[in-house]
Amino acid sequence: MKNLFLILFYTLLFSCTVQNRNTVVDVQMNPISSMSKVTEIEDNIINAFIDVELKKDRYKNYKDAEIFVIEEALKKHKSLETYIFSKNEWNAMHKIHRGEDRTEIYFLDTLQINKLELELEKEEVYHWKTSDFKNLNVSLLKYEDLVTIIKTAAYSNFSIRLIIYLSKPLIIDENNAFVSFEVGAGQLGFHSINHFTVLMRKVDNKWEQINLYYDGVYN
Repeated sequence: MKNLFLILFYTLLFSCTVQNRNTVVDVQMNPISSMSKVTEIEDNIINAFIDVELKKDRYKNYKDAEIFVIEEALKKHKSLETYIFSKNEWNAMHKIHRGEDRTEIYFLDTLQINKLELELEKEEVYHWKTSDFKNLNVSLLKYEDLVTIIKTAAYSNFSIRLIIYLSKPLIIDENNAFVSFEVGAGQLGFHSINHFTVLMRKVDNKWEQINLYYDGVYN
């Protein structure tokens, strides 16, 4: 009787262990991806940036334009690439800045850059949702559809448009984040208006544009 009890006990224990292992495997194989939605801090950064950016004089001729966002977000690694290029260009050209200005603009050291590179090695593409943009009425446009519109010259049938290509924020710490941004006019498919990576910094509990970085391709 004692042996029978032990057999039943170990059988039950083994069964529970296998079940728990399977549960762990299921969780690992089917994680709730962080790429499936924007976090609260990402939401605050993106909307603070968009709200201010599109009110600049550069876009005054597009105040009545339809706004389209490319559904497939730019990868966050684009922001890091642009930052590195800009930093290297600054060093190569020996531009004259006060030391504190340079530190303010290029505040990441080599170790921090390498750490971010590793974190972004397996970065997935995020797909924007219209609900991500709180104070802006936008439509989504797939990248492949934009390519088709350009190839077929279908843009000639459309009203005035702004087309935005945007990355999720690359969050450096609780007060600093990068966002990469490309915007074009839709009259010729995608006629570039501006593109850059912006440093967003939390100042007095509000996210503000602090500095722009360029990748060497100018409009």
